[in-house]
Amino acid sequence: MIALRAVATLVCLVLLSACVGMPTEGPVVESAGSADVEEAPGFSFNPRPPQPGQAPAEIVSGFLEAMEETPVRTSVARQFLTAEAQETWAPETQIITYDDLGPPVGQTLVSLRITGADVYDARGAWQRTEPEIRLSFGLTREAGEWRIGRAPDALVVPDSWFGDWYQRVSLYFFDPTAQILVPEPVFVPKGDQFASSLVRGLLTAPGDRGDVARTFFPPGLTPGVGVPISTAGIAEVSLNGDPDVIDQDTAQRMLTQLVWTLRQDERVRAIRLTIGGRPFGGREGTTQVNLDVGDAFDPTGSGASRDLFGLRDGRLVRGSLDSLTATPGAFGETSLGIRSVGVNLAGTRVAAVTNDGTALLLGSVDQPDGRVTQVLSSATDLLPPAWDFSDRAWLVDRRADGARVLMMGRGGPREVVVPGITRRDVRRLLVSRDGSRLVALVRGTTTDRVVSARIRRDVQGRVLGATRARELAGDLVGTGRIRDVAWRSTTSVAVLSDFSEVLAEVRTIAVDGAPADLASEGFSRVRGRVRGLVGSPKPGSQALALTRRGVIDVITPERVVPELPSGLTYLTYVG
Repeated sequence: MIALRAVATLVCLVLLSACVGMPTEGPVVESAGSADVEEAPGFSFNPRPPQPGQAPAEIVSGFLEAMEETPVRTSVARQFLTAEAQETWAPETQIITYDDLGPPVGQTLVSLRITGADVYDARGAWQRTEPEIRLSFGLTREAGEWRIGRAPDALVVPDSWFGDWYQRVSLYFFDPTAQILVPEPVFVPKGDQFASSLVRGLLTAPGDRGDVARTFFPPGLTPGVGVPISTAGIAEVSLNGDPDVIDQDTAQRMLTQLVWTLRQDERVRAIRLTIGGRPFGGREGTTQVNLDVGDAFDPTGSGASRDLFGLRDGRLVRGSLDSLTATPGAFGETSLGIRSVGVNLAGTRVAAVTNDGTALLLGSVDQPDGRVTQVLSSATDLLPPAWDFSDRAWLVDRRADGARVLMMGRGGPREVVVPGITRRDVRRLLVSRDGSRLVALVRGTTTDRVVSARIRRDVQGRVLGATRARELAGDLVGTGRIRDVAWRSTTSVAVLSDFSEVLAEVRTIAVDGAPADLASEGFSRVRGRVRGLVGSPKPGSQALALTRRGVIDVITPERVVPELPSGLTYLTYVG
């Protein structure tokens, strides 16, 4: 059976590869696109249960093969276990995927080696990659046949199977202040289990600490039997637990998390929530909640401006690409000697870096005769500022001894030590609009890296620190040099790298470090010299590659894009 499925997979790959080519003309080669919500593959696999007389190694091999049952379930795999182990085995604890599987060896203790392993937690969130993991199984005889009495509490499956049957989505939690949603990327099973898996993920708290993201689902709630979706698109979410511990405000936050998470299932049009048999609905007493609930907590910023902002002849301009006009504030009326800007989400305040990179100016975007304040001086080389939802500006000062990450609070600039970013050669810094992530481009001796860290805050919004940055899986090819990064969505960034002397590559990668072959949202190759990227996490926003002559829409290269106005030296979205 494994051999037959491998042949089928090979045939599919050959057919797919025949459709991929590289044109020799045009500015952009679009080689892959972003994936939308997918249905489960249109086939099933029914593995063989244990057979009489099988040896211990055969039982273990059969057990591992049975975990590839599709649609995703473990009913056959449990038959390889002893009666006691069937009651205690918990494959929902974690998922381990592998690239290659070694032969099982042993009698009462059977072990085997898996290579190229990736580990996911109970929610389906990627945790780490291991070059090699050794698995052990305790075997015993039961009713005259060998059975597994001790097995790892994990679903252990091949990478290819996992990629076919699991889908990358987000679970939505709140930031510590409960003012904005924080998306947490996970992988969940496709098909009929999709909505149920999303709800189970929400009931699993986002980590041991709530200083990055928090949930309003109280402890002790457990999911009912599935999440049925009616023909009208009503998702019935039934949870077991005590409804008396949930007040109205908590219920509204729970519904917001549910709506934002379940709206990723294209079948869902509205939600009904019951806890312990009691319905929890909208503030107007309705039991059915529509999908616009919680829009005020949009992780891209409720009411965030969609305008582009830039510098033209040293003055601040805003608008669309074909209509950038000077702003009425001091930055638009006067050339203040600035080289880069960052604009807050509302599009009302601007932080600007002076031409020599040593000072930061702060002022209004459009208030006539508004005051410009120098809030930082004596810096060495400031990178462009970035803003989060709490109206804090973040920036990097590139010093001789390495980068310092600075946060502009009410009391002035404050250094935030970010292990893996601080004191490194940082070329670009991004901050997620929800204030939970930092993404940095770090220069290396021969190759560059894109890394990501989490920002820790308390319930008042005070920044407590940051986690150690982890490298993102970019699967980059070419020279190893990265020129720029920009937001593509709330959970992904576009990365501009050198592919060859005449081509640059723009690839979209995940911010959580998940394997590139599962999390990548496609790539484009741009012919010619590309200066940088301009991107936004807002759905529908253009992702632009800036060249010496103009601008290219990276996602839809066939779209006609206006030429850059003469004198335009800098371009950005808010945030």
